[in-house]
Amino acid sequence: MKKTHKIFQIVIIVCMIITSSFVAKAQMSCDYNSPNIAFNIGTPGTFPNNSLTSYILVDHATGIIAKISSTQSFTGIVQPKLYGIYAFSYVNDNTVTGLTVGGALSNLTAACGDLSNPLIVNVCLPSNSGDCDYTTSSITLKTVTTPPVGGTTQYILTNLSGIILQITSTPTFTGLWGSQSYNVYAVSYTGIISNLTVGSNFNTITGSCYDLSNPLLITVCVCKPICLIITVTKIK
Repeated sequence: MKKTHKIFQIVIIVCMIITSSFVAKAQMSCDYNSPNIAFNIGTPGTFPNNSLTSYILVDHATGIIAKISSTQSFTGIVQPKLYGIYAFSYVNDNTVTGLTVGGALSNLTAACGDLSNPLIVNVCLPSNSGDCDYTTSSITLKTVTTPPVGGTTQYILTNLSGIILQITSTPTFTGLWGSQSYNVYAVSYTGIISNLTVGSNFNTITGSCYDLSNPLLITVCVCKPICLIITVTKIK
């Protein structure tokens, strides 16, 4: 009697936890290891009596102005990266445009002004890089103080470039995955506030009455489940 062979195909969905491996990049030496930096300039030139000098900290990769100071120092730097430091001297005649945090350095103009060459510095802030603060995709933070009465308080999750990823009314963020570091802020305000939207840079937030907290740096390590289709063939 002839045997009949039947082929059955069984499709099984297998959810596997895939852990990505990372190759460490060679790191540049750090010029500063603090969110507050001070620097020296060479011998200044001779300027008219009504001239001013502003010092500008610029994201070296994007050309976006991160900080502006009237002294040879910057404070409250929250993003470790390469920066260019510029000195901009100009006549105070109300013709300066583009001297704004969050704006592009290329938009800086003045009827009578001069921009120095950049001093390139690498800022490496103290961090818990390599250590996981959270290993779940949903996290809830504790606030130290009570939000003010009579205003609105929201919580902001950004990447290390300052791009807003989530905005919540409570200090809880969801849908996180991978091994990534974030900055968390609390912002309290009354009236109208602008640029408080996902996808905007937190440096561009403005309003008539608001206060932005210092950043809280956190590292989240969550494996992302990936479903793979496996076909099993059985001969009977």
